[in-house]
Amino acid sequence: MKDLDFLIAGAQKCGTTALASFLDSHPAISMATPKECHLFDSPEYQPAWSREDINRRYLTHFEGRPTDTLWGEATPAYLFYEDIAEQLARYRPDLRIIVLLRDPVERAISQYRMEVTRGQERLPLLLALALEYLGRQGGAPRAPHSAHGRFSYRRRGLYTAQLERLYKVFPAEQVLVIRQLDLLREHRKTLETVFNFLGVDPTAEIPAAEVRPVTEQSQETPAGSFRVTRAVLGALLARERRSLQSRWGISL
Repeated sequence: MKDLDFLIAGAQKCGTTALASFLDSHPAISMATPKECHLFDSPEYQPAWSREDINRRYLTHFEGRPTDTLWGEATPAYLFYEDIAEQLARYRPDLRIIVLLRDPVERAISQYRMEVTRGQERLPLLLALALEYLGRQGGAPRAPHSAHGRFSYRRRGLYTAQLERLYKVFPAEQVLVIRQLDLLREHRKTLETVFNFLGVDPTAEIPAAEVRPVTEQSQETPAGSFRVTRAVLGALLARERRSLQSRWGISL
């Protein structure tokens, strides 16, 4: 039974949907349907599942896809939950992991706008941030509509701890970190980096129409919106920015 070859582990609202679409256009890559399998963060997940158990569940997401292509999925929650990195390594130690990162302030605002649009968030963002800091509760952590997952505006942007968990169980050469900004501004070069990382033809042509999701995503938060909140979030996440820069030279 075929294994999953790679996954896009996060982060949420950082361009994972666009990247999954680009990769699915490569003739040597097949992405899961739907894009987010939510296998390892499902409330039903059991650490006792064998590799075959997991592959059997993945198989339903790749019906009709050729087995001689690389199979990948993209579930942004995998980066966020603390125990998933170890579960991924237990499943397949040689799994390749792609991580997309975005300015944590813009990421938080984007997530907030998404939850408001979904009708899940009714509070002003500043109040929501205060309640998050105080431990906003509601539902089991992995439940689909839990407060821990839905209202994690600041926490999901604490990338240093999340990357450390990955690097603890996967060698650095199996983890590729790219910036959402590079996917937008240096699109072709960034895709070639990803293709080389996965070991597929880096010269493959990706349809121009597939660029649209990234372009639209970059316009989702007008520059003049949330001015005060941006300043508050910037202060809250300043230490995180410095940590990323000093640890891995990542500037967001």
